[in-house]
Amino acid sequence: MINEHNVTLTPLLDEDVKLFEKWLEKDYIYKRFCPEGEEEREAWLDEIKGRHDTHHHMKHFIVSVDEQKIGFCLCIDLFHEPEYVKEVYEDLADTIRENEAYELGYLIGEEIFLNKGLGKIIIKKLEDRVKEMGGKMLLADPSEENIPSIKVLTANGFQKVKDEDYRKMLLKSL
Repeated sequence: MINEHNVTLTPLLDEDVKLFEKWLEKDYIYKRFCPEGEEEREAWLDEIKGRHDTHHHMKHFIVSVDEQKIGFCLCIDLFHEPEYVKEVYEDLADTIRENEAYELGYLIGEEIFLNKGLGKIIIKKLEDRVKEMGGKMLLADPSEENIPSIKVLTANGFQKVKDEDYRKMLLKSL
């Protein structure tokens, strides 16, 4: 049985990059993470490889169930992504301070773990990490066709602001 106690998030290591790359090639993941094609796939790989320098504001994790690596997740300090914020979360442009607003994302790369309630656990664990860092707001931008992820987000208390814009306040002020 999968529950919060046997699901762990550990920092993505160099040895995990090939596994992430394998997951990214799966059709059900590729269509969500790379809707614009190979250029977007390469951008994901560049981001992962640059996690210690260029993309230090992004925290990448491997999700494990009973120590078996089954997925990936991340949280991004949006203070360091002002152009992206203007494009996706325009009402927050010029108001976000460092360590306040984090965008979340996740994937379950091993098909046998789909539809087992893992998404909800992953989002909860990411929320806990963001709280530890002092974050005040969580954001996510799933495509509206991604009904399973939207259900996971709303089950975790996210509210829809508009299409592809879901948010959850952790503290009252931002």
